[in-house]
Amino acid sequence: MHVSWSELYWQRLTPLHAVLWPISILLELSFKLKRSTYRYGLLSPIRYPVPIIIVDSITVNSIDKSAFTVWLVNFLTSNGLRPAVISCSYPDSYQESPIEVTTSSDKTQVGDTASFLAFHCSKHHCPVWIGQDISTVGFDLLKAHPDRNVLICNNGLHDYRLFRDLEILVLDSDKYYFGNGFTLPAGPLRDNLTRLNLADAIVLNEKNRQSFEQVDNSKIYYVKTSSSEFINFFHTSDHFKKLTTSGQKLHAIASIKHAKRFFDQLAYLNITASKQSILNESQFTKRYIDSLNADIILIKEEDAVKCLSFIDDRFWILKESIVANTALQVTLLNKLREKFMDTKLLDILVCPLCKGSLIYKKVEKELICKRDRMAFPIRDGIPIMLEDEARLLPPEEEV
Repeated sequence: MHVSWSELYWQRLTPLHAVLWPISILLELSFKLKRSTYRYGLLSPIRYPVPIIIVDSITVNSIDKSAFTVWLVNFLTSNGLRPAVISCSYPDSYQESPIEVTTSSDKTQVGDTASFLAFHCSKHHCPVWIGQDISTVGFDLLKAHPDRNVLICNNGLHDYRLFRDLEILVLDSDKYYFGNGFTLPAGPLRDNLTRLNLADAIVLNEKNRQSFEQVDNSKIYYVKTSSSEFINFFHTSDHFKKLTTSGQKLHAIASIKHAKRFFDQLAYLNITASKQSILNESQFTKRYIDSLNADIILIKEEDAVKCLSFIDDRFWILKESIVANTALQVTLLNKLREKFMDTKLLDILVCPLCKGSLIYKKVEKELICKRDRMAFPIRDGIPIMLEDEARLLPPEEEV
């Protein structure tokens, strides 16, 4: 069983936990106090000019949060919105000013999570920015990309300076039992379980369907992981099922936090391979990979991103995607629809092509770009900012 020391520690109750428990209580109280200062108007939160969705987890080292963020970007884009992602910078990078993360960014400077998000979000032309102060990163992003009309914050559970239009908390499918039930440092929880009730939505993997005594179960929405398969990184049309592996040396590698689930999936897919759990992220190097003398390397997408600088056609990536139920999709669109009903928000939207201002036509339910002579529809309260969905204005139509 591939379990890290920290996970093993958080599943137990020892004398050390009894010593740390008072610190956990003080931490919970500090979170409540901080939350109250904004709730009762003692401090004013920072509001972005566009809706912001907070996506975070109640447990440490979440491995499902980033995958859900990728799904959310895809969902919003497919519904005509133009999302962007903001996140805290990597703790060891000492990056002071906000920067944009791309697929060519140095992962030692921006971190694995930001690299993973940039890798997937680039497919939807969705920018990803990081910075030390999450409350200001979005403003720099919007200056550089004024056509973005929804922000997704990949963390921010305790950053109450950020006014949140929608908060989604993701429960890891491997940690839904919350370990020993204690808050840090005595346990794996980042806050008391009652904190879940303040979220607009709680996302949980369908295979762990159950009720929680301390949680408003009406806020729980279930998602499932689509059928998994391996595809070649460079030849995405090649599928592992059709590959002849007889006589070839297969190695499956995974970082310690992904190892258990990844190796369980290999067993489910009836794939036999040598397995390596990597404790130190810095081990994902060309030298280490070459030392395996493997003909085929099986790896998760999250770990493959760490190998982009030297990845080759030996790499086969486990493709997974989240499928959310209809109820969650409707909830998301309804919440955003409420925000876009504010005409002040519609007034600040810009044309995705020329980045120029738009004219709001209430009766026609359209946003008009005078320069490009295009009309972007507003359907069910949601502005559809896609060129393919826009109406080209005829020469005789006045704006």
